[in-house]
Amino acid sequence: MPHGHKPSHSRFARLHPKAYFWIHVAVGLLLAGACAWAFASIAEDLPEKGTMVHVDKWVTAWLQRHGTQYGESIFLFVSLFGDQALDAILVATGILFLARRDWNRLLALIVTCGGGALLNYMLKASFHRARPDAAAQFATDAWSFPSGHATDSLISYGLLTYWLRARFPRWRTPIFVACIALVALIGYARIYLGVHYLSDVMGGYLSGGVWLAVCITAYHFSVRPPEAID
Repeated sequence: MPHGHKPSHSRFARLHPKAYFWIHVAVGLLLAGACAWAFASIAEDLPEKGTMVHVDKWVTAWLQRHGTQYGESIFLFVSLFGDQALDAILVATGILFLARRDWNRLLALIVTCGGGALLNYMLKASFHRARPDAAAQFATDAWSFPSGHATDSLISYGLLTYWLRARFPRWRTPIFVACIALVALIGYARIYLGVHYLSDVMGGYLSGGVWLAVCITAYHFSVRPPEAID
């Protein structure tokens, strides 16, 4: 495939558009299933105090011993991109879609990001996992598992990346790498600050991955239904 071309412009997609469509759908659903299975594996370990819980405590204790005030300042700033700064980006994106009357993307943005936040709230309420002791110094009034910052950042930046890579095909790789780096930094920041365990962040990524894969697959299906493919 020539550099900079969209996947949908590949020779296979042009020759077999319906097959490409259903492969796209199948990959999305398989990815959602894999994330759901991995999430269930982590969640099953929590109440039984399994291996993951011991790893959590070791990682948290190590970071608390080796953390610095300077590092805390940096990662408090990074955390904003999973909370207030992310909210501002989503509102600005929604206003842009509204101004352009891009109803499909506006609806997808609301359902994907709003639904992801609701999913995280429901999962937190189901597991009732207490925060690490170090979280007491921060204003945290929600349960710990799964991490809302990890869930929201993966879903929101993942969706924006999906659209940006289609809009700027020559910048596909840098956009994807930047998204991965930012989402990973946000997750690490939550562990470094001591407000989440490692498994909280992993659980957030996996639950977010399930929802993002389902929503992108549904969006792909809505903008290009199989009956519209020649």
